[in-house]
Amino acid sequence: MMEYYPYFREGRLAGFIRTFSDYLEILSGGNSRYYLWEGDQGLPHGGGTPFFRAFYEPPLKPETSLVDLEERVSQAAAAIGGKLRGRHLLVDFSGGKDSTLNLLLVSLLSERVGFRVTPVYVHVPYLEPPSNVDHAERIAGKLGYDLEVVEASRGQMLFYLGREGLPRRGSRWCTFLKMRALREAWKRLSPDYEARAERLAESGKRMERLSLAFSKSAYIAGKTLNLVYDLPALAVARALGERGLIHPHYTDGLPRVSCSLCPYRSLYELTLSRAYPLEDEGLVEHVAYAQFRRLYSAVAQWEEFWKYALWRFPPSAARWRLGEREAASTDGVLALEEVRSMFRSMWVSAPRLEVVGHV
Repeated sequence: MMEYYPYFREGRLAGFIRTFSDYLEILSGGNSRYYLWEGDQGLPHGGGTPFFRAFYEPPLKPETSLVDLEERVSQAAAAIGGKLRGRHLLVDFSGGKDSTLNLLLVSLLSERVGFRVTPVYVHVPYLEPPSNVDHAERIAGKLGYDLEVVEASRGQMLFYLGREGLPRRGSRWCTFLKMRALREAWKRLSPDYEARAERLAESGKRMERLSLAFSKSAYIAGKTLNLVYDLPALAVARALGERGLIHPHYTDGLPRVSCSLCPYRSLYELTLSRAYPLEDEGLVEHVAYAQFRRLYSAVAQWEEFWKYALWRFPPSAARWRLGEREAASTDGVLALEEVRSMFRSMWVSAPRLEVVGHV
């Protein structure tokens, strides 16, 4: 996760925080500090190591603008209402902040324009806690929808877990199976448009892609609708907080909602994710051990492999990761609860800021 999130202390903006790989970056007073996650704390890190350079991506400029939802809906109705009237929209929905705001805006727009909405959730068995489905159904229900829940094929999931092991960077086979389930839902439901929730601010690569996609027409590109693409994180958090639509993972200190075993999660995120049990923890550890024996036994001991979740990385990068502890300091460490407080603050203690019509 490359986006800066603002954090607040005593109701005032104190700085920005983000994760990338196993690091935290804190921007305050114009200066960045890096921390390597180790156990339940962040150790100061100077950067510059091969592992750091391999996963560092320059952040985008932090933003703290907000948005007037009624004005956004009015703009969308004027710009694309004619295309949507009487149509059927499938909304990709995860219960995370972006997809929830997108569903909220789609719902408000449908009241003005008149079209049918079907939110669809794709569950990833074995890699995602079942409680994620419950949270998604609750949030969709608060917006007045019965959530259509589908899941990636369990047989195929077990096949890939046995053949490939847990998903890792560069081999995220789980995404393929998730998208296949979504495509099957699309064929069955036959919608006219798909509403997706990706934002420019999440990464430089995403900014380039979305800027190009929506350069000619705001909100619609081909058959894809996106009402949140240009909003910063704080605008999303404030809009949802005011309506009681916050996923509990955010108030627990997690920066995003995703599969527990997503290879793009940091060790900080994996530490907090232990609070959300998977349906078969024994299966996961069995798969990880087989993956370790097949690919990583020359790189690390099993205890190190499991402790640092080295399955997330190719073996060469996993070797680099083991050396990072030597480049970190034990002076001025960040405690787990301090970091949780920073990530939570955008949801629970941010003051009211000026609302602007367009970011």
